[in-house]
Amino acid sequence: MNKLSKILISSISVIGIIGAAAGIHFGYAKTTDDMRSYTVETNGEPLKVAIISDLQMPDGADNTTHQYQSFEKTLTMLKNKGMDALIIGGDFTDVSTKSAWAAYKEIYDKVIGSDEHPIPIYIMGNHDYWLTDFFSSFEIPSPAKLQKRFTKYTGEYPYSHKVINGYHFICWSSSNGSYDKSYTNKEWIRKELDIAVADNPDKPVFVISHLNPSGTVYGSDEWGNDDITDVLKDYSQVISISGHSHFSLIDERSIWQDTFTAFTTQSLDYIELEEGKFNGSIPKDAYGYEIAQLLPACLYMEIDEEKVTVNRLEANTGNILKEPWVIHAPFGSESSLSEYTDQRKESNQAPKLDSNLQVTLRKITDVNDNEQTTIVFKSGTDDDFVHSYRLDFLDDNQNPVEFDEMDYDNHIVHYDKNGDKISFDNKKYDMGASKKISSLLYFSDYVLGLGNMSETTQLRLPSNLPSNVKYVVITAIDSWGAESNSVVCEL
Repeated sequence: MNKLSKILISSISVIGIIGAAAGIHFGYAKTTDDMRSYTVETNGEPLKVAIISDLQMPDGADNTTHQYQSFEKTLTMLKNKGMDALIIGGDFTDVSTKSAWAAYKEIYDKVIGSDEHPIPIYIMGNHDYWLTDFFSSFEIPSPAKLQKRFTKYTGEYPYSHKVINGYHFICWSSSNGSYDKSYTNKEWIRKELDIAVADNPDKPVFVISHLNPSGTVYGSDEWGNDDITDVLKDYSQVISISGHSHFSLIDERSIWQDTFTAFTTQSLDYIELEEGKFNGSIPKDAYGYEIAQLLPACLYMEIDEEKVTVNRLEANTGNILKEPWVIHAPFGSESSLSEYTDQRKESNQAPKLDSNLQVTLRKITDVNDNEQTTIVFKSGTDDDFVHSYRLDFLDDNQNPVEFDEMDYDNHIVHYDKNGDKISFDNKKYDMGASKKISSLLYFSDYVLGLGNMSETTQLRLPSNLPSNVKYVVITAIDSWGAESNSVVCEL
């Protein structure tokens, strides 16, 4: 279930209507833990902190689901690597039912067992406040009830402040399952940050939130929260750790520095990316198979006085995903905040396409047994990776050819009067209007991992492509938006 699921609407509607009618108080009397200090014997090694997020355990007790197996394999891998502390950045569950939480607890107890437990650094995500509609779950999803459920199954409170070997970790959960108004307790977080900075001005302060601080990491323009940024921008020592967006850790925009440092954690479930590409924000291949679940990722952070090293790992296996990010002391200084800024775009090199590029058309049968036409060509190259491709369609005279925008399931896309897409199964679909386009954007196959990118790119063409299309202009685009040379190919 993705982040735009109708479950959000149904849950919030139920709580709002019933709560307002009954005058129910939804507060949780004990949401904040007192600051606790821990000392871990590291034998001269860095403090080791594993970071996972967005487990999204489904409702039910099925231990064959992708989510169940991904969490079990990843937790086992991290246990074997050794971890002094474990950060879970929210969305333990897809919907916060007792059975979903029981599945989480079953895996945790099975893997960790009676061994020494890592110090828990846990927060709630928006999914952890959601339930299926009332008639399916017979529960009213009040924030207080689901905060208590979080505490019951994790032993933690939604807000906490822990000090491990002198390093401060502040857990800033959302206060409900919404986006814009779920981080409004700014006085509390500022007080905790002031305590941390006063305690040791020379050490980083780690702040864990589910939503990204807006205007920072890759995905934060769509899934960020302004209230988080408004606080953290005043604390240069902060290293913000967030989840929620599911955006890929392969993309270097997943770490950001300016007035503070921020990075995101991807997901143990599926990759989700920005809107606007033909093969979907949860990418599919040309055949229609979802490739978004094939490379879950996590982080493994090593902290010492000189640096914080953030290792990017394939979640289930522990294989190195890409080179680590390294944040150097003195933390919060101008030099420390200079490595991962937006200035990286200025030194970025644009991708390249073979100037003699040739294309072929190939007939395939997709996952739904529908015949599709794909275009096949030699993949572009880049100093990092090709993030996406743009195809522009031209006629005999090399003028743009327009056609109705279509989705990957062969439905004409409809928009409402505000310019928002109307899903095909929405009863208002027929009231919307289509839009003419002459080009398409596609994600490349980088979400499979850089080592698995094919030397040949195969992209599905829309089934309503007009017959007078005679040429296609292909352009490769990297993650910073730099474009390659464009090559005109005859179809």
